[in-house]
Amino acid sequence: MKILSLEINDFNPIKHLRLENLGNTVIIAGANGSGKTRLKDAIVQTLQGSPLINMTIGATRKEEREEKYFNGDIITVTKGVPNQILNNYINSRKYLSSGYVGSLVQIDSNRNVETLKYTPVNWLGGDPDDGETATNFYFNPFSNRWSDFMNYIHQKAASRDKKLADELKKNPKNGEQIIADHPDPLQKYKDIFTALLPGKELQDINPASPREFHFKEGASDPLPFRSLSSGEQEVVKVVFDVVRKEIKHSVIIVDEPELHLHPTLTFKLIETLKTIGDHTNQFIFLTHSADLISTYYSTGDVFFIDSVQTGANQSHRLSELNRSHGEIVQLIGQNLGLFAVGKKLIFIEGESSSIDRLTYHAIVQKVIPEAKVIPVGSVANIITLNSIEKQIRNSIFGIEIFMIRDRDGLDNNQITEIEKNGRVRCLKRRHIENYFLDSEILFKVAERLYLTTGNSSLTKDLIESELKLIAEKTINFNLLKNTKEYLSLNHFFKIPTVKAIESKSLTDIKTELVTGVKVSLGLLSGGLDEKIFSKWLDSEEHRLNHLLKTDNWKLEFQGKIIFSILCSDVLKVDDLRVRQAYVDIALAEKPAVFDDVIAILKTFYDCNDKSSHGE
Repeated sequence: MKILSLEINDFNPIKHLRLENLGNTVIIAGANGSGKTRLKDAIVQTLQGSPLINMTIGATRKEEREEKYFNGDIITVTKGVPNQILNNYINSRKYLSSGYVGSLVQIDSNRNVETLKYTPVNWLGGDPDDGETATNFYFNPFSNRWSDFMNYIHQKAASRDKKLADELKKNPKNGEQIIADHPDPLQKYKDIFTALLPGKELQDINPASPREFHFKEGASDPLPFRSLSSGEQEVVKVVFDVVRKEIKHSVIIVDEPELHLHPTLTFKLIETLKTIGDHTNQFIFLTHSADLISTYYSTGDVFFIDSVQTGANQSHRLSELNRSHGEIVQLIGQNLGLFAVGKKLIFIEGESSSIDRLTYHAIVQKVIPEAKVIPVGSVANIITLNSIEKQIRNSIFGIEIFMIRDRDGLDNNQITEIEKNGRVRCLKRRHIENYFLDSEILFKVAERLYLTTGNSSLTKDLIESELKLIAEKTINFNLLKNTKEYLSLNHFFKIPTVKAIESKSLTDIKTELVTGVKVSLGLLSGGLDEKIFSKWLDSEEHRLNHLLKTDNWKLEFQGKIIFSILCSDVLKVDDLRVRQAYVDIALAEKPAVFDDVIAILKTFYDCNDKSSHGE
């Protein structure tokens, strides 16, 4: 299930607010007192059966569309009118074997956990996941759930030990297979712990003596969980809490995810949560964080709640604002401080609304976690920035500036010149989208987004063949683009210059200008005639066709066009959803897809490391 739209009226301090066309990752921002927490409470209570707002809920799986549940694609909830269909559906959620499908998860801002009280494990109590989970399990306050989790994981470990002992008594010679059949329940949490906090390892627990988690960092002795920073503790608690159940097709509301967290940890928290449930969950984050807003702005699902009660909609989708909304933009900046600056800045091509930022940001976290990715607009801005970056670094203490640009319109000599100072790097492929053409990852995306359900023909091989077909159909476009680049690189009119004009007469200046124009025209016409140009076109056509015989076309063809057509015509889904899932899956399962980009970032890290030592 997924919230498609909601409307709230006369719910102090909100007068009128409407959110529509909500995606899978929704960011709702606003100043203190704007009503974010009240909105969260209204959503939670409405889903619990007390409609405080108007809401449209969409089905996200086939089972929900059946007569016994939604009996269609949507449920329409009206403020003050109990909706029996929704109530019956929510109350039908019975969760066995740790599964939690099609419900609500609430992670409130009060995540302070008091002293934990451990219950002695019941060695005969069985696996805690074998019993039903209460329908309202994730409706309860987060702090209570963490206490429950710590007792749960010790009971789970005890249950596993009991199963192993019983099985080994029956089959002592089959020990390896028995252990494989009953994996360590703590292992998935160990893996997540290290992924969230690189360099730190969660230690085994002893169910016979329940206590807080311990971890090791390098060769250190085991340290208690409480010795982690408050932010590290919080991220681990939130992720463990959600990972405990196999949550899918649910609405997960997180109030102030940035609380007590460094921006890097906040991003890691959100990106980790998004992967839970194979991208089937909808996340609603209520935040004050300017960093979150700017990072996820490109998704189009970032909203700002203003406190001006004119009767108009108090919700503003940031991606739809333009210069005509000057007062609103100023209000947002004043309340949220959207101009935060980090010490390590990586500028990339693309407007502030570009979806490139999310891609780069996810990859950057693997190499330079403390860096901030900033879209800078056109490549012309990259060039300008490159010319003045040294002055900026010398003027602002501690600032390190790096830039990444597409390979579009450049030859090897130009790339060498651009990369000379080590601050700018060009992609090895034409566009960042050229890294999104791996059919293996694209097929996994299709599976995770349930695009293969009911479409058995959508296979890895089909995706690969469709990519090739799209590339072949765009050869005309590629030839045109490459021709324009060839002409601009090799045949341009050089504007004449005149030196020492103060010592020359007006006649001398005019003569030099005329001479300069004649020289440029001679160079232009001498190097470019019909035969030479036609020969070049034939050669380029042959080269492009030759690229199509191997996978090398994925390096040079217009990746933006090919990826967009694949998403719309073959996968039949919004390319932003595909892109986000692709990055997550590739970085987790096949990071080699982005090896070129990672290598560029490592040169930035090395360059920055040298700079910090005065080299």
